[in-house]
Formats: sequence, C-alpha cells, structure tokens
Amino acid sequence: MISLTSLQDAENGSLFHMDCSFLSSVRYCCESPDTVCLIFPEKPADLPERVFLMPDGKQYDYRAFIYTLSEGAEVCSLRDEADGSQSGTEAAAEKPAAMKEYYIVRGVTDDIQEVRKNFRVYVSFRTSVYFDSDPKETMVTVKDIGCGGFLFVSDKTYQPGDTLSIVLFDSRNPLLVKARIRKLRPVRKEGRCGYGCEYIDLNSQAEARIRNYVFQTEVLQGKTRDA
Repeated sequence: MISLTSLQDAENGSLFHMDCSFLSSVRYCCESPDTVCLIFPEKPADLPERVFLMPDGKQYDYRAFIYTLSEGAEVCSLRDEADGSQSGTEAAAEKPAAMKEYYIVRGVTDDIQEVRKNFRVYVSFRTSVYFDSDPKETMVTVKDIGCGGFLFVSDKTYQPGDTLSIVLFDSRNPLLVKARIRKLRPVRKEGRCGYGCEYIDLNSQAEARIRNYVFQTEVLQGKTRDA
C-alpha cells in the first residue's frame, strides 16, 4: 500500500502516448526512484501499456520518463486538499479534510538510471542537421546536450534509428558529429516532437570538446542561478 495519504503530497504532470501525442493530465507520487503511482479521480479506461510521464516544470525542461504500467487500477482513499484548505477561520482550520476515493495505477521505469549516467545541460540553439536519408540541410533546435547525446525538437517526423550529422556549438568553431535517434520524447508545444540522440563514431578530440562545453555551461548556468 502506498504511503500517500493526501493529494497535497502528489505532484502534477502530463501523460503522453509513445508517439508523443498528449494523453491526459495526472497527479502522481514517486514510491521509489524507479516506480510511480498515477492518481486518477475516475477509473481510467484503455490506458496504454507504456506512457511518457512529464513532470510539470519550466518550458525548457523536456524531461519525460517512459513508464510501463500495471494492469488494472486499485482504489485508494485520500484526503482532498481542496477540502482541507478552506478559509482562514479557526473552525475551518480544525475541520478535517474529507476522504475521497481515487484510482491508483503503478508504473515502473528504467529511464531514470540512464538519465543519471548521461549528465546534461539545458540549452536552446538553432543548428544545421544533415540526415543520411536526405542530405539537404535541415534546421532544428537543440534543447539539451550531454556527454552521451543531445535532444532536438522539430515539427518534422523522424524515427528511432535515423542517423544524422549535426553541427554543434557556434559557427566560429563548429563541431560536426554523427548521431543516431534513439527515442522520441514529448514536448510542451503541440505539433512538435523531441528526439533523443546518441553520438556515434565520436573520436576522443570531439568527446573532449563536448565534455568541456557541457561542464562549462553548467558552471555558467550555476552562477546565473546563484546571482
């Protein structure tokens, strides 16, 4: 049984199908780093076997984790946060929050360990991409970059396994690297999709440049947050 007792202990998020189309808003609670409880006010019907869960956050944050869902939903009684947060009178403060029934669906992921291993920073820059299947220049927006790969967003459709060459960094000192799309990722803007990529055939010099860029960017962003 989950330790969750009130909706006040739950977070807000969004569920997406595996094709990155929006499924529904959801409340959720993490039972462990790899497991989650999805909370629904009504019994969910026709949930897919696997979903993306994207925590509510800033527009530039494209973290979303793939969860494999359990079959069926269990009923759980939770205190309704709205009933427990009524006006500032002493009587209202002492009034216990009403218990309501919600439906819990559990999910398990192996995405989080992978994200931890591949440290990344949030960025936003337009750059040139050349797909092996279509060598014409295409412009995309890179949204995060790490030592193991990067994520770009586009309104065009690509597939896992597609290989490409991408220009990283600025035009004064560009770095052209090969990469392969590994996963589709939902984004917060309708009509666009995120593409998580891994580097391929990366030589030691290029790897060192990417690593230095990632850590220097993290330092600069940290100073900005602390300012």
